[in-house]
Amino acid sequence: MNRHTICAACLVALLGHSLPLRAQSAAASDSTVRPVVMAQQSAPSFLESIAVGPDRALYVTDFQGRQILKYVDDKGFSIHAQLDVHPWGMVFDTDGTLYFGAAEAGITDKTSPPTQWVYRQAPGDAPRPLLKVDQARSLNGMTLLAPGRVLIADGRGGMIWHLDVKTGRVSPFIRDDALDAPAGFQLPTPAANGLKLHRGHLYVSNTARATMLRIRIGKDLRPSGGVEVFAEAVRADDFVFSPGGNLYYTTHRKEVMKITPERHVSEVPGIGPELVGSTALAWRDGDDGPFAINDGGFIAHHWYGGPPPTASNLVRLGGLD
Repeated sequence: MNRHTICAACLVALLGHSLPLRAQSAAASDSTVRPVVMAQQSAPSFLESIAVGPDRALYVTDFQGRQILKYVDDKGFSIHAQLDVHPWGMVFDTDGTLYFGAAEAGITDKTSPPTQWVYRQAPGDAPRPLLKVDQARSLNGMTLLAPGRVLIADGRGGMIWHLDVKTGRVSPFIRDDALDAPAGFQLPTPAANGLKLHRGHLYVSNTARATMLRIRIGKDLRPSGGVEVFAEAVRADDFVFSPGGNLYYTTHRKEVMKITPERHVSEVPGIGPELVGSTALAWRDGDDGPFAINDGGFIAHHWYGGPPPTASNLVRLGGLD
């Protein structure tokens, strides 16, 4: 995300009429996707988050492999960093510094380890621990509110955290029950998960509740108003906005879905086994579609009793929008 994108997303409040809160389903998508596997990570692996670097390379966290991978066009994956922790969500600051959340333990059986660490990697340096958020339970998706200011979703507790990287201070940005899991929810599926800023709103996927939420952000970069349900019955993991304003989301199953600005929901046709366990998306400027990653069924195997996982992939989805 460049500085101009940040200013447009953070400083301009979206003016428009309201629409029904329940997403309207569409029979089919008008887009014809062309999925192409660009790189692969052998099983067991869990490609969890993807970000576009300042060099236009794609950076991917492999939670299970304790690695950050780098993809340069047509050259496959290389190991950008080998870690002693398990990385989750990630985001680049405008100065090229990479931030990511990390857990000290991996995933076994039907558990999700506490994720409380934030790591920082300055350009040309190795990743280093920045701080531990003791109050956090499951740090997940990240997005840049402004240069030096990172928002982090917490998969439990109904919290979005605000990190000021200059002071190293973490504070609550917004707390709401709509961001938490339902009462009595027993599965380790995260609640607040993906985060994106778009046209004056912070969008948040709540996977446990199967809702897409949004919060208006004022010119002072603070929440302005409460949490709004943008779409219901959408089991979204991570998501990305296209240049045309469509929202594409992964499901951590086999589908990639689309929500139009009018809140029509449809499945992107043509997605096959190459994206079983779809986890995250990134869209580079100038491309005609996003890149998507998956876990090869890793979570389905450990949390839901599915078959042994296969390799995880980086897949280019050309032809959207």
